[in-house]
Amino acid sequence: MSFGPEYIHGLQASLNKYLPWRISKVEGGDSWVALKKLDERRSNGSGLWLLLSWGSGGVGCCPADSASVEALKNGAPSRAPLVETLKSRCVKGQIVSARQINFDRVLELEVVRFVAAGFGVKYYLVLEVTEPVGNLVLLNEERRIEEAARHASPDLNHYRTILPGHLYVPPPAFEGPLPSELDELGFEDIARIRGIGRPLARMIASNWERRDPALWLDMLRSAYEEETLPCLRTPKGYFTRFPVLFPEAEQIGDDAFSAAESGVLRPLLSALRSRLLRELDARVARVIKARERHLEGLFKQLENNAGAKLFRRKGELLLANLGAVPPRADVVTLREWGSEEMVEISLDPKLSPARNAERYFKKYKKAHVDPQKIQEEVKSLKNAIEEIREQRELLDSIEDPAQLEEAVRDVVDWLAPAEKGAGKKVKKTSAPPYARFEIGGYTVLVGLSARGNRFVTFKQATGDDLWVHAHGMPGAHVVIKGARGREELENSETLLFAASLAAAYSRGKESLFVQVDYTERRHVRSVPGPAVALVTYNRPGTLRVDPRYWKTVATM
Repeated sequence: MSFGPEYIHGLQASLNKYLPWRISKVEGGDSWVALKKLDERRSNGSGLWLLLSWGSGGVGCCPADSASVEALKNGAPSRAPLVETLKSRCVKGQIVSARQINFDRVLELEVVRFVAAGFGVKYYLVLEVTEPVGNLVLLNEERRIEEAARHASPDLNHYRTILPGHLYVPPPAFEGPLPSELDELGFEDIARIRGIGRPLARMIASNWERRDPALWLDMLRSAYEEETLPCLRTPKGYFTRFPVLFPEAEQIGDDAFSAAESGVLRPLLSALRSRLLRELDARVARVIKARERHLEGLFKQLENNAGAKLFRRKGELLLANLGAVPPRADVVTLREWGSEEMVEISLDPKLSPARNAERYFKKYKKAHVDPQKIQEEVKSLKNAIEEIREQRELLDSIEDPAQLEEAVRDVVDWLAPAEKGAGKKVKKTSAPPYARFEIGGYTVLVGLSARGNRFVTFKQATGDDLWVHAHGMPGAHVVIKGARGREELENSETLLFAASLAAAYSRGKESLFVQVDYTERRHVRSVPGPAVALVTYNRPGTLRVDPRYWKTVATM
C-alpha cells in the first residue's frame, strides 16, 4: 500500500476536523503507535485511536477501534523505543493541528502539553509516508529530534541525519510546479507536477484523450483546494484523491482519514493474523509430531507384546537346563518339556546361563503389556490429535482480530502448559475465549477455542439450553442460554441466528449453505480421554443455514 502526496493533503484536511485530539493513552508495537482520544462520555475502555504506522506494506495513519489496538498490542513481537518516549512526552497533551510538509508524503502533527497553568510545551510528530518503509519522528519545540522509529546516521544517509539531538530535515522536496502555479497543462507537464504521485500522473496520461487539458488542470488544482473528494485505490494499492473515477481504480469513500483504514489498519491486522497462525502452525506441527511418535511407540508395544510369551519360555528353558548350556556359547537349542518342541535360544557368550535367563525375563517384563489398556490409550491419543487439528481449523473461521489473538494465546497455553517444577502454578481466573451475543431475549455463546468450547458447553449451559454445531465438520460449540428445550425455538430467528454462527465458525464458512445440528445440552456427552472438547450427542434436529446470515441481525 502507498499514499500519494495528493492523498496526504486530503488526510491532513480530514484529520483537522477531529482536532483537538486530547491524548489519554499511548500504545505501540514494533512498527506502529496508537494515540487514544480522550472521551469523557465513555468509561468502558472503548474509544477512538489515531493509528500511525511506519512498517512495510502499511505506512500511514487512520482511525482504529480499541479492540483492534488491543489485538495489535498483545500480538506485537516487540515495542519500538519511540513508544515509551511518546508516552512520557504526549500523554495528557493534545494534537492541535495537522499539516503537510513540502506538498510531499510527509504529515506533521503539532502536539501541545500543558505542564503548568497557561504554560504549554510543544512537540511535533512527523510521519514520513515514504516507500518502501516510512518513519515516525518526534521533534521538540526547536525541531530537534527527541526520538525516531528509524535512525539514520551520516554514513548511511548523506542528505540528512535522523538521530536524537539533531535538527530535523525533511526528505528532499520534489522539484516542479504545483498545479496552482500552471496557467495551462500540456501532456508533457503531467510527469513533472509537484504534489502529484507518479501513479496518479500515469492514470491521467493513460486517460488524457478523454478530457480537455483545461479540465484536467482544474481537477488537479481541486486535489489541493477541495477538502472532500472521492478517495480512490488502484489494484496495486495506491491511494489517491481525485474528482473523477478512473477505470484503473475503485472508490473507497470520500473521507481520507477513514478511507485510509484499508491501507493501514487492515494490513497490520492481516500481518498479525498471518504471523500468529504461522507461529501456531509450527507449534501445532511439533505437538502433533510428538504425539504421533508416542502412537508409534504404543503400536511397537503391541507388536512386542505378541513375542513377550516367547521371551518368558526361553528364560524358563534356560533355568531348567542350566547344566545343558555349553560355556561361552552364543546359541543353544533346548527341548521344551511336555511339548517336546526344540527351541533355539540366542545367548550372550559373556554371560552365564543364569544371567542369560535373567536377560530374557527382563525382555518379557518390558514387552508384556495389557493390550486392552494400550488400545484405549491409542484411541485417546488419536482423539487428542484430531482435536488439535480441529482446533486449528476453528481458528481459520475467526475473523475478528481481537478474538483471534485471544484464541491463539489460549491454544498456545493449552498446547504448552507450564513445565513441572518451574514454580507454583497460578490458577487462571479469566474464562477461556468465547463470544457473546444477545438476540430475542436469549444469550448466544460461541466457543472460540477447545477450552472455550468446553466452557460454553459444560460450564455455562444447563440441561434444557440448546446446543448447536455444524454437522460432520470441525467448528465452534454454540449454546442458546435461556431456552426451555427445542420446542419454543424451532423455526425461530434465534435458532437460525445461532445455527448461522455455528456454520460461520466452522470449516463450511465459505459454503452457500451448511447443515447444522441442534439438541438439548443434556444430550451432549464429553468423549473420555485427554481431548478437551470432543463430544458425542444424540436426538439432534437439523437445518440448513447461510453462514453469513448472523451478520445481518447480530447485536453484540
